[in-house]
Amino acid sequence: MSVVQEKFSYSLPKERQYEQKRAGKEFSKRAIRRGKAIVTCCILALFVTGITVAYYYSQVAVLGYEISKLQNELSKLQAEQDYLETQANQLMSLQRIEAIATTKLGMVKPDTGEVVLVAALPKDTDAKTTKATNPEKPQTVPTNNVGEKDNGDEVKKGKSPVIEAFVDLVSDWEK
Repeated sequence: MSVVQEKFSYSLPKERQYEQKRAGKEFSKRAIRRGKAIVTCCILALFVTGITVAYYYSQVAVLGYEISKLQNELSKLQAEQDYLETQANQLMSLQRIEAIATTKLGMVKPDTGEVVLVAALPKDTDAKTTKATNPEKPQTVPTNNVGEKDNGDEVKKGKSPVIEAFVDLVSDWEK
């Protein structure tokens, strides 16, 4: 014995046609082309993005090489500057200048009796104090070494205290 089930359909014939169209609906050619165009645009956008990223990484690498090249050049120039400074200091050393003065130029060191020390007076002193000092007996002033710096007051005024003292001495002799 066989048992068969019956299939009952309660829908109307128009609804059945709509359901059949809907179930068997295929994509149209236009929709397929549109989908292909969207996929192609996405792939193209990814490709352009990749090219752009690669370009910027190459620019970073080029700038890195340029920076390292300039740093090497800077270190070479600093070494050269240090060398030139040491050469300048050696050429300006007092021992070298003294040796050239005595050997090549024929200069001699003065005797202690030939040295006259002149006192340098600051500008702000009155004329009374300059006349009060004994012009016949020169005052001794401690001499600075060439390497030492003078007081900032005399240097800022622009005139050397030795020159001022010499001018004062000449003006006193003229009187």
